[in-house]
Amino acid sequence: MIKEISLKTNQGDERDKTHNHIYYVILVGWKSGGLFALYKTVMSYLIYASEKGYIPVIDMQHLYNQYFKDGREYKDNVWEYFFNQPGNILLKDIPKDANLIMSSDTDIVDIALNEYICLKDLKQAKKTFGKYFSYTKFNDKTQKYLDENLNKITNGEPDILGILCRGTDYLNCKPVGHAVQPNPHIVIEKAKELLKKYNYKKIWLATEDKNIYLLFKSEFGDMLIDNKQYKYDSTSDKRIYQIKVERENHFYNLAKEYLLSIYILSKCKYIIGGITAGTLGALFLSNGFENKSYTYFWDLGVYRNSAKGINFLNNLFSIKNRIYNGKKYKLCTILGIKLKIRKKLCQS
Repeated sequence: MIKEISLKTNQGDERDKTHNHIYYVILVGWKSGGLFALYKTVMSYLIYASEKGYIPVIDMQHLYNQYFKDGREYKDNVWEYFFNQPGNILLKDIPKDANLIMSSDTDIVDIALNEYICLKDLKQAKKTFGKYFSYTKFNDKTQKYLDENLNKITNGEPDILGILCRGTDYLNCKPVGHAVQPNPHIVIEKAKELLKKYNYKKIWLATEDKNIYLLFKSEFGDMLIDNKQYKYDSTSDKRIYQIKVERENHFYNLAKEYLLSIYILSKCKYIIGGITAGTLGALFLSNGFENKSYTYFWDLGVYRNSAKGINFLNNLFSIKNRIYNGKKYKLCTILGIKLKIRKKLCQS
């Protein structure tokens, strides 16, 4: 059980800061981690810091992540691009003679935030983690960017259905242990069902997949609010962080655009979507989906096998129905050798 402890901040005279407080440096980073996957990890460490009475300082500089600006790898603290430090002290300003503890994976074994668990039971998630929702605040520059664009994009419309629909590498790679994502056509049918029930005026779609976005556009037309978040045509079997895009500060801008997309999602009156770290981010940014008229998240289990593994096996052994020149065949692959067999022969 998490104790009711407030987060310590760096306040008081300089001598008191240095000698009586313990600074807890939260090292976070991995190359494939999305923005809100990193965010939820930070939140887990902040809960730990709160329990221990430490002053947290978030370090997304000294471990690699994909969101550095061009040429700024290991030079900038990516956390400080978007957020304030929760302990009111920048990484570079930690006193040289301070009492320091570096974070460890073992610190959060029992308290790590999990979007699958949180979004399956929203009431329990808010009861357990609600007091921590306010621990992360956007810096002034980011907050201004988010608020200005929120007003500009939504034009103050209150009745918006917010949808998160992941595609690209999630659907293609099926990362093991991650929540299975709903088929976009199923999400569209749910949106139509809710339109009849709630008569909302607009739809906000958070997606990085251009084909999914165009599919929704063809179904809902002008009801779909224009989302200028960068979208990928195809990622094949690559993860997003592996795809090079010729755009200045692409991954930094990608994070900024995605942050805006989830921020607007968190402000929508109705929210549906797959279970992802982004959806968990919307949970935190909306104070536990407070004052929402409707929320629904597809609980489809988790991916057990990676798409690469499945594709490898399919390339060795598979039987598929195919039509060539109007005739039905079985396309059989045995040890990588493809055999085209007339369907009549297979049935005789």
